[in-house]
Amino acid sequence: MSEAKSVERAYGCVFCVTGKELAVVRHIERACDDVRAAVIHQVKLKTSHGEAHTKETTLYPGYVFFDAPAHEAMVQRLPNDENIISVLESVPGEWRLCGDDAKLVKWLFSYHGLLPMSTAYREGDWIQVVSGPLLDLQNKIVHFDKHHKSAQVEVTFHNRVIKTWLQFELIGKP
Repeated sequence: MSEAKSVERAYGCVFCVTGKELAVVRHIERACDDVRAAVIHQVKLKTSHGEAHTKETTLYPGYVFFDAPAHEAMVQRLPNDENIISVLESVPGEWRLCGDDAKLVKWLFSYHGLLPMSTAYREGDWIQVVSGPLLDLQNKIVHFDKHHKSAQVEVTFHNRVIKTWLQFELIGKP
């Protein structure tokens, strides 16, 4: 019995037509069976007619992230799709994201493409995050909105600062 060799993986991203992200994911995964592609969603709490319910929303519209064997020539393997605008490159001519870009995409994939709501508790005027994505991003939180139970985080991706609101659920003090 032989052991399967572990293949080193790398992370990449394509910029695509907004609203066509899921079609691009399906197209990439059909064309490249060893590539995992994802649109990143987050869980948000919405209130409609006085009732609260959760809803998944796209976190980064227009972006499809993927992980692939690091040795692959991915740009040549990507399917010809009119919805793909470009492959993002950390280094010119290189599909593999590096540095903070790769760390961010790896972190997003650690949540399997769906960022849950974080949990936090209130201590006086402070919000203390206990678990979830906001705990991971504590040093990137720039603003709390206690009324809407959300926190604004700043992440850098592809040399741009992206501000994103992530929600949290208030719990009693642990």
